[in-house]
Amino acid sequence: MKKLSALFISAIILFSFSFCCTTKGSSKYPIQKNPSFEVTKATSNTWVGGQPGVRGYNVVITIDNPNVKLDSVYFRNTKTSLKKNSMAESPLFVGVFTLPNTKHDFILHENPAKEYGNTPLKLNLPFSLKSNEAAVSYMYKKKQYYLKIENVEEVKSTEKY
Repeated sequence: MKKLSALFISAIILFSFSFCCTTKGSSKYPIQKNPSFEVTKATSNTWVGGQPGVRGYNVVITIDNPNVKLDSVYFRNTKTSLKKNSMAESPLFVGVFTLPNTKHDFILHENPAKEYGNTPLKLNLPFSLKSNEAAVSYMYKKKQYYLKIENVEEVKSTEKY
């Protein structure tokens, strides 16, 4: 009986230690307040392709530190990877968002009667962003960080970024 109670108590202690990392103050997505670089310019512009329904928008982010590599951008409830533009004189990253040409798809179900109105799951972003805000992810000292950009300027498609 003593062995059973000792085993039970040790299991409870081990179980309670497994929740030490999930405190309210810790975050899986740490947003940096003072990163090692500064965003000098952040713009977005819409584009339309040559075929019906092909459209999207670009997000262009310019930073002042050439040693930082931005990974991806979260903007208007979507996410895409960032590509570095090597032709620019300062570090410039471009994210291309292609919007779907259909309003929504249906998810199939084993019961055909339940397929009607069964819309696909939406991407759950780790941030709550306004329509003119973006968040970028980047690596620093082998750890991934996030930076919130508060004012992404909307530019006309004819302007050069």
